[in-house]
Parts: sequence; C-alpha cells; structure tokens
Amino acid sequence: MHAAVAVAYGRRSRTMIEAPPAVLHDVRDALDRLGVRPRRIVLISPLERHKGRRCAYRVDTEDGRTLKARHFESVGEADRQRVLREGLEAAFAPVLAQAGRVLLEEWIDGVPLTDRDPDSYAGVGGALLGRLHARPLAVDAPAVFETQKWAAAALSDLTILASAEILDAHTVAVLEAGIRQRDPGTASAALVHTDFCAENMLIDTHGLLRVIDNEQFTVAPAGYDLGRTFDRWPMSAAAWASFRVAYRSAAVRPADALGFWKLVAALAGARLRHQRTPARLPATLVLLRRFAADERFVDS
Repeated sequence: MHAAVAVAYGRRSRTMIEAPPAVLHDVRDALDRLGVRPRRIVLISPLERHKGRRCAYRVDTEDGRTLKARHFESVGEADRQRVLREGLEAAFAPVLAQAGRVLLEEWIDGVPLTDRDPDSYAGVGGALLGRLHARPLAVDAPAVFETQKWAAAALSDLTILASAEILDAHTVAVLEAGIRQRDPGTASAALVHTDFCAENMLIDTHGLLRVIDNEQFTVAPAGYDLGRTFDRWPMSAAAWASFRVAYRSAAVRPADALGFWKLVAALAGARLRHQRTPARLPATLVLLRRFAADERFVDS
C-alpha cells in the first residue's frame, strides 16, 4: 500500500529533519495492524535538530476519517503515555488505539488559539489544568517528590547562561539566591502535561478549547507544570490572575512554592532557547530580568 507523504513545517523558524524511513514504516505497519486503510499520510510534526525522537502524522483514511498517528521512541514509552492519558477529559485529544510505538489519536479540526485572543481563554485553561492536577494518581505513583534535582538543574542552567554572558552578574546572583531561598524541599505529585500553552491548543468547531499536543504527560510536582505554563504561555497580568483563580477553583490543593517553579521553568527555557532557538531567547531574558527586579512578580 502506497501513501503520499508531505512535510508541514509550521510557523516556527526551526531546523527540521524529515522522519527516518523506519518511522514511516512503523506508522504504516501500525495502521495496518489496527485495520486502518490510509488514503494519505502527512508528516505534521517533524523531528527538530537537537530535540528528540517523536513525529506525528495526519492520516486521511479511505473511509473518510482523519486521525493523528504519533510515533514514540519505544513501545514502553507509547504504553506509558497511553496509560497516563486513559480517562482524561476530551479537551486533551483522546487516544483511540495503540499498535507498538504508535498511538492513534483523535484529529481535532479548529483554529489555533494563537490566531484568536489567547488571554480570553486563560480562565478556561486554568480550570482545565487544575482538573488535570486533581486527578487521582495510580496506586504505585509517588505522592511527594524531593525538589533537589529541579533546584540543581536550575542552578546548572543559570551557570550556562552566566558563562555565555547572557545575564549580568547582579541578575545571576539574585536569581541564584531566589532559587535557594524558594526551594521547598518537597512538593506534592500530580499528573502533569509539561507543555500546557497556547501554541499547543486550538478552538474546535464547537468553540471549545482543545489541547492537541499531548506527548509528554508524566507524574511530577504540580508547581512545575504551572511554572512551565507561565514560561511557555505569555499572558497579561489580568489573564494570569484569571488563570490562577480558575486553577485554584479546580485543583485539589494549591501548587507548592510557585515562585520556585517559575524560576526553574524560565531558566530551563532560557537555556534551551540559547542552545537551540536563539531567536526566541530575548523574551525569556526579559522575564528573568524582571524576576530579578521584582520579587512580588516571581511569587504571584
């Protein structure tokens, strides 16, 4: 069975790598095992240089359906992601089936949230993330994490940025002190998305907010997820306040030490952008400098 293959590069100015032939072979094999007859397969999420091992495809079937096939680096990781996503509300594009390294997901038509007014959906997003964090964990999942590894990673990221002379000495010193002072030592565990932001969302044909990039679910501190969202989803102060209020209304408990997690996420983001996507670095540096200048902004 032959299928047309095209590469869609999206809007971000990143260096992409076409999927290895073995990946497409895995996808075709998975579709065959699941009884899906493709009319067309389109690569919509290529590999990025230095990034990772996962691709996603749009699959138009002979019987008129459209599906998403997401390829993982191992059967074990595909299994893990499928299990973590079982029972999630439909806002997170549901997994329909699995075959080997491939998860078959619902395809969602709609308008990218970034083409709308993302701030106007902040409250909806906050409630959605709060409900995710409130989900009961599996009986064998940890209830609490020690935060030492995140603090160490943040300090390492800060050292890299300082060595590259991206941040001045005063800013580096204030941020280092902020990490050490705010580190809570332990944090409550939750099911987290890790990339919950407007870039990964759209408004579907019914006007509902949907999250369409769901490949990095894990169990980690809830505050880490909130810090990642603050870094990845730029919001006005009013929108962030709306997000926080809606989150608190839906979550089981408030996230621990939010200021610490905002620093951890912003430093990781700055280091990654410095190394991989320098064009996106300036906005993060503005954020870090504001963190250093305004403690209230860090903790709010």
